[in-house]
Amino acid sequence: MNAPRLLIIDDSRLIVQIIADYFEPMGYRIQRAGDAEEALRGLELDAPDIIVSDILMPGIDGWSLFERIRSRDAFSEIPFIFLTTERELPQKLRGFHLGADDYVTKPFEVEELYARVERSLERRRQLEKARRGDGAVLAGSVEHLPLPDLLQILSLNGRNGVVYLRCRNVEGEVHFDSGKVVHAWAGNVTGLKALYRMLGWNDAEFRVMPGDGIARERSVDLQIDAVMMDGMVSLDEWNRWKVELPETGQVLAVNGRQREAVKTESVTEPEYEVLTRTRAGSSIGTILEDCPLPDGALAQAICSLLDRKILLPVDPR
Repeated sequence: MNAPRLLIIDDSRLIVQIIADYFEPMGYRIQRAGDAEEALRGLELDAPDIIVSDILMPGIDGWSLFERIRSRDAFSEIPFIFLTTERELPQKLRGFHLGADDYVTKPFEVEELYARVERSLERRRQLEKARRGDGAVLAGSVEHLPLPDLLQILSLNGRNGVVYLRCRNVEGEVHFDSGKVVHAWAGNVTGLKALYRMLGWNDAEFRVMPGDGIARERSVDLQIDAVMMDGMVSLDEWNRWKVELPETGQVLAVNGRQREAVKTESVTEPEYEVLTRTRAGSSIGTILEDCPLPDGALAQAICSLLDRKILLPVDPR
């Protein structure tokens, strides 16, 4: 195989050198640019296989550079990884909304960047395989082809079919119709809630089977870009709040001293859903399974209600 060509764009020569020093012994051919203008000139001479670019640069920033590159047919499918110090979720979402393949924050471990570059190139190879028609049935692990990447490949190709997943003892399915996700279930939940859960499965096995696009049930009606955006927000919320949750078997009850306050206090939709189910003496696990709202929103609502003493943990015995 030809050595993959990696274009590094950063106004810090030190960062460029650190990346180059690691990737060259791994068999990569390195192309360097100190700013966007230099990168655009270099593309005309020798198009890379993948690009790693800083965002905050003098002159043309990384966002604008990315849009210029993707607007040209010859370069529109080159994998692009943003490299920046901006950690805020909205900035990360902006990168994925534009169509970036990945996003790494500084300071970073070069080993992590290498793993993300390898993953992006593998995803591109899988996409090309699917386009050639020899990817009608795919199987593997999300450790090698993450579910968000797999779903985007199927969407780009306008596929009909079903992705079957198994994570430990839990099974799930994602149904496609002409490249659009139309139904999902995982365990006992369906729809977007199920899909968002599966996006967080890091050790699942998958099988992709072709189909006629006729789903027995339709519980999702979103384009794949919207699914990825909303799913990432939901996962971020869940990962943030799950560490604050008591055990899922913990039963909750409304604090009798707070009943009047609850009637007058403004509560969010997730908090209302939690309170409604808590009156029946439900456990946290039951609330998460029975309520159709995303797990992240429910976890935040439960933590907020517990913190305000509106809910109390109780002994079910």
